[in-house]
Amino acid sequence: MKKKNDDDSQLALAGTEEAEILARLSERVEKAVATIQELRRERDALKARVEELEGYEQQRGEIRQRIEGILASLEELGD
Repeated sequence: MKKKNDDDSQLALAGTEEAEILARLSERVEKAVATIQELRRERDALKARVEELEGYEQQRGEIRQRIEGILASLEELGD
């Protein structure tokens, strides 16, 4: 009869260990999911920032062209 109790104890212990392993695995998966979500938010924010900066670069180019046109007009007056 002692053999059956030892087997039951080992099964209970194995079940507890499996439950702990699954709990740790679940916790790691939840952390990974949270990290992925945070990284996606950061990526989206950076994409928006890049688009904003590209808009500024375009405006800068347009302003530069206008200034160069004005300077060219002034040079023509000086001749």
